[in-house]
Amino acid sequence: MRNRIIRIRASDAELSALKSLAAARGLSLSDLLRRATLGIRMPVRRFDQADAAILVRTLGELGRIGGNLNQLTRRANAGKLAGHDADLAATLAGIDVLRGRIREIVA
Repeated sequence: MRNRIIRIRASDAELSALKSLAAARGLSLSDLLRRATLGIRMPVRRFDQADAAILVRTLGELGRIGGNLNQLTRRANAGKLAGHDADLAATLAGIDVLRGRIREIVA
């Protein structure tokens, strides 16, 4: 049973930051401080609708960029764009990894 009250002093900025962090994690301020102090794992940060919308738009933009790079890579592999095929393929692979990571975050 929790029957003790602990008081701490914080500036307005610190209190605001703590409340924002607690809300983002879906915790009360007390739970946030208790978990942080005792080393208990925090829940994953939640995304609000604005954050999710930005990530979805970013995913779409990366898809368009990837499509353009894919066309350039095909031209390079066909010999129409000499000397850049390895760089284009590596960049395209990097974009695919980034898109996969964003999908994991949004899901």
